[in-house]
Amino acid sequence: MWKKIIEDFQKLHENEERIELQLELEEAQKAKEEVEKKFEEANKQTELETKRADAAEKQIQDMILRLSSTMDVKAMATLLNMSVDVIKKYL
Repeated sequence: MWKKIIEDFQKLHENEERIELQLELEEAQKAKEEVEKKFEEANKQTELETKRADAAEKQIQDMILRLSSTMDVKAMATLLNMSVDVIKKYL
């Protein structure tokens, strides 16, 4: 009789441990999903900022190309507060 009680107690204890491990696993999975979601949001934000930077770069290039028809590189560099090398990069 005591042997049966001890076995039942051991099984109960093992089941409690399994349940605790399962809960920990579920919490870890939720944390992983949250991190993945934040990572995805960060990637989207990075893509958006890259597009904005590319658009700004294109505007600068267009402006320099328009100015180049009426100004020399040194004058554009002074006007735009840029180095001559940067201006030449766009030409």
